[in-house]
Amino acid sequence: MIPGSEGCRKVRWSMDGRGKSGAVRIIYIAQLASGALVTLLIYGKGATENIPAHILRKIAKELNHAPD
Repeated sequence: MIPGSEGCRKVRWSMDGRGKSGAVRIIYIAQLASGALVTLLIYGKGATENIPAHILRKIAKELNHAPD
């Protein structure tokens, strides 16, 4: 879980020959009540290192997927 994001989680997905450090990052929210995983962002590490928690909260709220 990403601290201060109110439920957002980050997963690193490695790409062939690049390992996790060159991987893409997937930010998602687990909607436990409905059993859904909602993808908020997918980005490469080269694009940005970390997305601030307040930005993730705003994205989740605007997409109507605040945590349960």
